[in-house]
Amino acid sequence: MDGESTARTARDRIVSDIDRMCRGEGSPPVAELSDRAALLVACGLVEPRISTVVRARLQHNLPFPTVGGFHQVRVIEEQRHDLRKIINSPAPSMLRMALRTRLAELDRKYLVLRTGFTRGSGVFAFRIKDIRADRRRGVHLDTDDRGRLFDALASTPTMAPVPLVPRTLGELGTVAAAYGQREMGRVMWPQRVQSVVQSLPSVPQIRADRRRIPEMYTAMLMEVGGLYDRLLAAYVRGGRAVDEIRLQFDAESEVIGLSGDLCRLREAAASAGVPPASDGFTTLTGLGATIDGAWAEVVERAVAFRELVESVESRAAAAAEQAERLAGIARENGVRPPASQYRPTQADLAAEHLAARAGDRMLSTEAMRRLRGQIDPER
Repeated sequence: MDGESTARTARDRIVSDIDRMCRGEGSPPVAELSDRAALLVACGLVEPRISTVVRARLQHNLPFPTVGGFHQVRVIEEQRHDLRKIINSPAPSMLRMALRTRLAELDRKYLVLRTGFTRGSGVFAFRIKDIRADRRRGVHLDTDDRGRLFDALASTPTMAPVPLVPRTLGELGTVAAAYGQREMGRVMWPQRVQSVVQSLPSVPQIRADRRRIPEMYTAMLMEVGGLYDRLLAAYVRGGRAVDEIRLQFDAESEVIGLSGDLCRLREAAASAGVPPASDGFTTLTGLGATIDGAWAEVVERAVAFRELVESVESRAAAAAEQAERLAGIARENGVRPPASQYRPTQADLAAEHLAARAGDRMLSTEAMRRLRGQIDPER
């Protein structure tokens, strides 16, 4: 990550990432959350019984309806939030009318995705017998709970570029011109008309050049989810070298616990009317000494999580380097590298087939000798 070389400790690196996410400086320090990490972060916004089922399904490697990726749900929710804010403001009536049309379109998209998630075709059990079996295992979500989980997924943080909502009539005209130019480019016009369309100056689409996260609690949620994704990548890279850590550490419970604490802190700050620390990290929440102490404990827990992830990444990198070194030695000596995929030769397949029939050959040999003994007992 950028900036990690200058930060000395894991705490310094977390503070640096939060500052950059809140200020929108440079490239995002945390990649977009994976669907698995987004589910765990969303557990901080739902009831504990839903979180327990989500954790059980993930640990049993049971799927969730992905609806094409949860990242698009977050982008749609960001646009809906901005549209509602502008519609409720004293904007020109023509602008509000156009924005209401856009909001209705996004609401339909959101409802389609939510319906696909709650139905869960091919993912969640629908027969009574299967539902009872899943409930005994603790991996079944009712339809209402799936809807609550989807709404929580839409509220998870994102650093993806979100199309900006036009706030003036001039911006609305620019968006309309860009849309018309794109649509005209898709139509098969005669060659003369196509040359005229292509000669028109390109109209830029209004987009957010920099994404900013509104306050430090949401930025910490993004950081925790990113650390979970890095941990899973280290598990895959390290293989057997990190299996012991993977079996001892319950990463899903840690992420759910941190998400729950961070969501409670964010709700407390919003209900108290405290202005968010939008310029980056601070140790003072403005909510009193008790909340300040809880925030310090959450930060220390996140620091410990980051230190563990970085240690696992170091071990995984060392294991990968060792495997590559051994593979190079094996290739130099004409031997199959120990870490390479096993591809049996024709002789290996024949040997396996013959070994599987060893019992038949033994029984056949003994049966023939026993029969010969009956025919000619003297020999």
